[in-house]
Amino acid sequence: MNPEQSKRPALRGQAAAWLLRLEEAPDDQALRAEYEAWLAQSERHRKAHDTIASLWRSAEELGSVEPALQSAKVAMLTPRRPRVRRLAWAGAALAACLALLAFPAVQLRLAADYMTGVAEVREVVLEDGSRASLDAGSAIAVDYTAKQRTVTLLAGQAFFEVVASAERPFVVAASDVRVTVTGTSFSVGTFSTGVSVDVETGTVNVSRDDGQLLADLAVGQHVRIASGGVTRRASINPDEVAPWRDHRLVVYQATIRDVVEQIGRYMPGAIVFRDREIADRLVTGIINLNRPDEALQAVVEMQNGKVANISPYLVVISSR
Repeated sequence: MNPEQSKRPALRGQAAAWLLRLEEAPDDQALRAEYEAWLAQSERHRKAHDTIASLWRSAEELGSVEPALQSAKVAMLTPRRPRVRRLAWAGAALAACLALLAFPAVQLRLAADYMTGVAEVREVVLEDGSRASLDAGSAIAVDYTAKQRTVTLLAGQAFFEVVASAERPFVVAASDVRVTVTGTSFSVGTFSTGVSVDVETGTVNVSRDDGQLLADLAVGQHVRIASGGVTRRASINPDEVAPWRDHRLVVYQATIRDVVEQIGRYMPGAIVFRDREIADRLVTGIINLNRPDEALQAVVEMQNGKVANISPYLVVISSR
């Protein structure tokens, strides 16, 4: 990336900050004059303004991002509101999109020991020889003590190949779920709707932070713990655990919302659903992550939905 390109995200962030300040104080002429002076500094400043203003208009036209999902890669839009409230929510939608763009570099980097960017899959060797493979848009924090090895999955998905140690259990923490093993290979995924665990070899114990047992899993078993507390178990092919390592997704009766969230890790910007109907439909298939744009289009059209590319940073999915 050349120096000119590296300045663009920072300038877009500045432009967004200006627009949000102006939205909060539309009658502040001094603030308006300061912004005009900022715009006049260079053509790059005006281009950054044009990009963010376009996103702002799109967010206003579409409605608003549901607050509970603003931090997710995939968000829902709520029904339209009166003009004044929609303007404020358009600002929230824009802020959510910008937060998604900055999330790996700003928030996760502070807490993560290892992380991946858009479309990046990475394998790391931990200090005990165990291996962790990270899906795109994923991050982990590692905390090893004399009695326990703990890895916190901060975002995304990871596959672990654990060196056995009965005296020093290996624990993966994801949201309020804990997966405990002594030696095995398994994957853990975090989604806006819950946590999933798949076992390739060995056995794992899945529990809540408070010690409540959720499942004991063996080879070829899967559990999904929904955010609301409901668990769902199923059998899977052990060879299909963490297929994203081969740039594939293998899904069976999964919601489009969850599938899109996984595809979204291979695309820049934000993806939003205009209505819940399309988000909650079920899909089965094998998806090629090497071409995420085509994969997204195919998955949505399979369920009679449509994809609108509002900008390079905002994609909207809706029912036909």
